[in-house]
Amino acid sequence: MQTKLLVDSHNFMAQLVEDMCQASSSVMVQAMTFEGDQAGSELVAAMIASNAKEKILLVDSYTKAVINDHFVVGTEYLRSKSFRDEVKNTRKLLEKARKAGIKVKFTNPLGLLMWKYPLRNHKKMICIDGKISYLGGINFSDHNFAWHDAMVRIEDDQIGQILKDDFGNTLLGRNQTAEFNLDVSSIYFFNGIKSKELYSKLFSYLANARQSIDILSPYISDPLLSYIRDHVRKDVAVRIISPEENNKSIFKRFLNQELTKGYFQLYHYQGGMSHLKAILIDRSILIMGSSNFDFVSYYFEQEVAMVSSHQPFINEFIDKVLHVDFAASKEVTAALLEKSNISGLLKRLNSLCHFASSTFLKPK
Repeated sequence: MQTKLLVDSHNFMAQLVEDMCQASSSVMVQAMTFEGDQAGSELVAAMIASNAKEKILLVDSYTKAVINDHFVVGTEYLRSKSFRDEVKNTRKLLEKARKAGIKVKFTNPLGLLMWKYPLRNHKKMICIDGKISYLGGINFSDHNFAWHDAMVRIEDDQIGQILKDDFGNTLLGRNQTAEFNLDVSSIYFFNGIKSKELYSKLFSYLANARQSIDILSPYISDPLLSYIRDHVRKDVAVRIISPEENNKSIFKRFLNQELTKGYFQLYHYQGGMSHLKAILIDRSILIMGSSNFDFVSYYFEQEVAMVSSHQPFINEFIDKVLHVDFAASKEVTAALLEKSNISGLLKRLNSLCHFASSTFLKPK
């Protein structure tokens, strides 16, 4: 297995365009967010220019409801002509892709009055010729491209085939709970609460930590935080990097309040919004993929993650992400935080999601 960590969108897109230019049999792309802006246009142009015989673009139905972090049916649409233009351009760009021979499919319909809105396919992954794979957190929109994030490029025939098969399942409307164990890495596919046992297996890597756990995520919450508090050894150093500038400030406030309980150290990333998600355990196991390690992912969403002990990949992550992001972060002191009741609200939301995902809003 050969890996290359691509930090931030410009490095990711430069490599992706090169790989698509060299593709011969298939180019398959999946994202939760796709918009008719420069980022979306660059992707479609690269797919159209590719000589691959089969081209697939999977976009979650979230894009039908939300553009540029605003609801399509809302005040922003009424207020802003540029926003209305972006909504129209997104539809036009997808139609252009279809006319050029790209098979475009929306995943996870929103349902009547968007009652299925929480049930999103959150995977971000790419498969080229069944040999080159990409996993990580980058979506195809200008505001996502402006965020700090990363994708890992993997050259491995087995992983390529695993991702290619999952594209086939998604096209047929099938979501899977699955674990594929390879030589130095494992691929996990999660399907919300239906993957509870598989999440327990993933979380057990943290329980087995002996020295350190470093977590990077903008939206980390329960059940992972509760698991860390209850199952990780007290002498293990748990450090969390999360952005100071968070597009979902409720998670920042929640982490700030949880910090007062004393079971982790918190660092606020100062370089703008960071959408990067990864967990490094004892500097010998790296978990990286689409999951934010939050309760929405856990209960409702389809996710993909790679758990790897491939030391060259881990070393590259430490050099390109961990050291750089810690240097760009500021440690948060619990004593200086304002008091808040947000923790109780998040825990009630967690309980509500648990109930909904087990009864009337189950993942497919």
